Amino acid sequence: MPNGYKDRDPRSLLFNFPSMPKVKFAKMMNEFYFYKALEAVEEAANKLGFILVPRICMHWKRCRDYSEDRKVKVVGKTYFMMKFREMTENEILKLENYLEENVRNHRLAS
Repeated sequence: MPNGYKDRDPRSLLFNFPSMPKVKFAKMMNEFYFYKALEAVEEAANKLGFILVPRICMHWKRCRDYSEDRKVKVVGKTYFMMKFREMTENEILKLENYLEENVRNHRLAS
């Protein structure tokens, strides 16, 4: 999640720039609401003592067998609420790579 995503809140843009292309505005709103929803889910998971692990960081068999009550969908992307000690070494490595890649991508986009 980018650090300053709240600073770039696009909700007032249509009022200030009524000629803004609708598709561009829709994409900006989708991205903003995704990060807002992800932040809310992450905060709830942290209060329960979990971390959010994206589905792509887990093996498909483990995802299938993992508890449904700890599975969360945020705007079409699946995350699992896990304790750090429940994660395998491979999942930890994949999560670290995932986070590094996202940080790098957001730095390039900014």
